[in-house]
Amino acid sequence: MNVLGKGKVASQSPEYAHTRRIFDEITRSESGPTEDMPSLIVSSWKRCVSEYKLDRAGNKGPEIVTINELRRAIDPLDLLRHVARPEIERLMGQVAASSYVVMLADPNGIALDVWTSSSPDRALRRVGVCEGAAWAEMHAGTNGVGTSIASRRAVTIHRSQHFFFSYSNLTCTAVPIFDPKGQVIAALDASSVADLPQEMQPLVCELVIATARRIERRYFLERNRNRAILRVEWGLDGEQDGSGFLIALDDNGCAVEVQGSGGADLRRIDCEALIGQPLSDFMEINWQDVGRSAKSAHIERIGIARLKDSDRPCFASMMALARSKAAASSKPASARASGGTAAFSGSGKLDLDALAGNDSIMREHVRTVRRLVNKNLPILLHGETGTGKEEFARGIHDVGSRASKPFVVIDCSSIPESLIESELFGYETGTFTGARREGRRGRIAEANGGTLFLDEIGDMPLVLQTRLLRVLAQGEVVPLGSAKPIKVDFNLICASHQDLPRMVSEGSFRQDLYYRIAGIRLELPALRARTDKEDVILGALAIEAAKMGLDAAPGISPSALKALVAHPWPGNMRELRLALRYALASAGGDEIADDRLPDWLSPEVGDAAGSATSDGPAAPDLLDVLERNRWCVSDAACELRVSRQTLYRWIKRQNLTRPS
Repeated sequence: MNVLGKGKVASQSPEYAHTRRIFDEITRSESGPTEDMPSLIVSSWKRCVSEYKLDRAGNKGPEIVTINELRRAIDPLDLLRHVARPEIERLMGQVAASSYVVMLADPNGIALDVWTSSSPDRALRRVGVCEGAAWAEMHAGTNGVGTSIASRRAVTIHRSQHFFFSYSNLTCTAVPIFDPKGQVIAALDASSVADLPQEMQPLVCELVIATARRIERRYFLERNRNRAILRVEWGLDGEQDGSGFLIALDDNGCAVEVQGSGGADLRRIDCEALIGQPLSDFMEINWQDVGRSAKSAHIERIGIARLKDSDRPCFASMMALARSKAAASSKPASARASGGTAAFSGSGKLDLDALAGNDSIMREHVRTVRRLVNKNLPILLHGETGTGKEEFARGIHDVGSRASKPFVVIDCSSIPESLIESELFGYETGTFTGARREGRRGRIAEANGGTLFLDEIGDMPLVLQTRLLRVLAQGEVVPLGSAKPIKVDFNLICASHQDLPRMVSEGSFRQDLYYRIAGIRLELPALRARTDKEDVILGALAIEAAKMGLDAAPGISPSALKALVAHPWPGNMRELRLALRYALASAGGDEIADDRLPDWLSPEVGDAAGSATSDGPAAPDLLDVLERNRWCVSDAACELRVSRQTLYRWIKRQNLTRPS
């Protein structure tokens, strides 16, 4: 490693003086505390020298990732980037006059988005202020983005405080952005090449910190937009000083996620331990007022609260969606389609609660997922084509501890059999004719740290099932043409519309692989079997209207809605979306009437399909049994001496819904 350079010329250069100063500061700090340089920066320099073995002479400017690598970094942070944009534009308005540029980077230090007040500056690009630049400390040395991620603190790296001399004209102020679990999911940075006075740095740092905290709250609220949110502030100025926190609650009043520092009072509590606990177990609230804005769909409650085991009072406000079934049913179909189910509004990216809707089976699946998602159990999703298995898998990934890591999708039915092995496992350089010169990493290795979703796994050839079994058993993958295994760690979700147990008995699917992938088995109901089919249709209409650029979904006549509900939807959600797209295009913004629906929709077919589902053993009167067992499906199934799957089918046929 060349730390100081060699020769007389090197010893007289500015680069040599810069590196000599770093080396002297590291040596001096080992003898005792130094006041000349912040300890955070000296610690970063030590990491660059001792851990990363960075070569000063070997630095040739910033590393820029490939387009595919940038896309893989962007995909998991789509939601964060969406909610961050207005806050970052607000920050740009505050710092643009001082020639600052703002960057948002992923947790690995890759710059995803760059905001400038003018056209991009070549000088900025030369020092890595551009999309795709890799700012992790191990690549770029001491710098704003990389050091803030490594230290989990807000930092300002001013000019010569950078490890590499090539960045010594840059001033960077960066702040890590945390998810509700306390994991760094991004970093926000404001950088400038202008020679600005150091007096500005504390002000810019405060602005960047405040922006990052607002982004965290926006991200939390968007993730939990269909849940009740409890806001807790220690004082009236809590919104400004960041001492407050947010708690997302499920339908049973149990904590799902906690966001915010909460000050010393909350730090005495294990926030992870709050998850799944009823609010009343850790907080006492004396509600003072109940009110509802005429312009808002939310109910707000205000009260004085106190954390248990704490004498300090705080202010609490509850924000919850108003979910009155009576009110919803009294609205005309047109009103419910345009304003209606909040779960299906917005960009069209649905979380688990939105996908579950009010269907009892789907909501039970969501409860199972939330309870077991971080227990390292493989999940097998089964359902007809078009039931939304991939969307449900993405929802599972988003609620797990690996939400900020890659979500890699492999459709086993769409990859040619001759290519599926190299696609999954990768290959070394020169493995076969036509292979890429630099080799290929493989999709399984790309999922390392995150989630691997194998769609239609029933279509995987038997020989590859054997190799996949080894990957799952050993936790390592061996690329084609290589003898060196690569360690991998991921959550596994598989999906299939085929009857895998039957395939196992026929010998077309390995039994040992089946028991490796089926730790949690969830059956996604077909659209025709869902108890909330009308809500699903209206929600899908709102999504398709948004995709077509409409401000709101048009109204839909009662007879047209009845025809949509009555149709059997053999293609499930895929067929429904296509039908609604046709109806929206035909209506041209007017109310969707019967004559705007596709010709192939037929209520009579739907009625026939409904009667066809009555095949099989007759279901008894279930309500008494379910209530006697407090709606525990396992206990009720034992009493009736049937399988849980049979009981679920009976519940669907009788349109029974678990009381809230």
